[in-house]
Amino acid sequence: MSWITALDEGVRIALAALRANKVRSGLTILGVTIGVMVVMVIAAMIQGINGSFTEAISSRGITTFYVVHAQFGIEVNTGYEEEESDFMKNPPLDPAWARELARLPEIQDVWEYADLSQSGFEARSGEERAEIALVAVTDSYLEFDNGDLTDGRWFTTTENYRARNVAVIDSATALDLFGGRDPIGEDLVVSSPGIGFTGASNAPFRVVGVYRPPANLFAGLATHYVFIPFPTAYRDLDIWERLIGFAVRPEAGVPLQTALDAVEARLRELRGLSPGEESNFALITQDEVMNLWNQLTGVLFTVMVALSSVGLMVGGVGVIGIMMISVTERTREIGLRKSMGARRRDILWQFLVEASTLTLIGGFCGLFLGGAIVWGVNRWTPVPAEAPIWAVLVALAASALTGIGFGLFPASRGARLDPVEALRYE
Repeated sequence: MSWITALDEGVRIALAALRANKVRSGLTILGVTIGVMVVMVIAAMIQGINGSFTEAISSRGITTFYVVHAQFGIEVNTGYEEEESDFMKNPPLDPAWARELARLPEIQDVWEYADLSQSGFEARSGEERAEIALVAVTDSYLEFDNGDLTDGRWFTTTENYRARNVAVIDSATALDLFGGRDPIGEDLVVSSPGIGFTGASNAPFRVVGVYRPPANLFAGLATHYVFIPFPTAYRDLDIWERLIGFAVRPEAGVPLQTALDAVEARLRELRGLSPGEESNFALITQDEVMNLWNQLTGVLFTVMVALSSVGLMVGGVGVIGIMMISVTERTREIGLRKSMGARRRDILWQFLVEASTLTLIGGFCGLFLGGAIVWGVNRWTPVPAEAPIWAVLVALAASALTGIGFGLFPASRGARLDPVEALRYE
């Protein structure tokens, strides 16, 4: 039980040192607190955002995949040449190919889409204006998106294929443009385009429904949606063809790889590619979307490690200073203990417990503050922060190891003192 006694003694001495050196100990605790708090907050936010993203992806079906004209990913380019990029090199997709793919026996449905949310569109009704996220989709989009309608209806198959000028808007757009009036049957004008738009400056639309996005973070962060039929956008807005893509859902029971192979073979045929030519389009599965997302969150994780390391380093430097002072002030005590039979490892253990106690205090303070921030993020922001158990355990382990690692040098110095010389120390 001697180690328990040494542990209790080390903790009591650490608390006494904290009271005796409030400023120095406070700075040590503060550094560790910041490091642990950063770990907890960022880990909780990454965990929550990852969960919401996974929910958004899985809601569209794990076998649903996308056809785009060029592969996307995360790349670091030192000399980017636009003409060398597949995005510009590959020819765009022909919207008529969606019907060709839908005829394949392996495919249940195909949706054409063009996401113009970053293209600077504006909706106008009378004197009221709103910047909007314009999305061109098909009449069966809700089967793919899992969103809902709070009023009115979605545009019909006839309206879609006849390219009617109808629109479904979200409640934020309805409030900004029509105030308290019922938006159903009202007219709005889409104008002021930016990137991805080369058509007329104004296009009128009749509102037929009010849209509510699915319950996930990413749908909730974006507002002012305006959905219009894809054929209408293709005809009236003359959208940039490189923004066109297809969402493909395989038939029930058809393996994903079988559906991918069938779509790739048909697209190669439509492209007129010979067997030896490389495909000049891309098929993106849900797993690939998740892999891309994991790359993005990996960057956040790296930032978390870097920021927390700075805080722990500050705390570690403080540990060295405090422990060196503690060893110096207790030199005679060390000599006395050694002369009475204390071994080197007993002295080493005592000082390491003292150092770990200081950093663990900082760790618990960081967990408390981090938990408060995570609670605030959950309460006052749409981010579903969720503190994982592993982050708590890693944070506490990191704070304890900081004390051990940085306290090892002064502890070793104290343990190596000659008992005779230590007893003579004034």
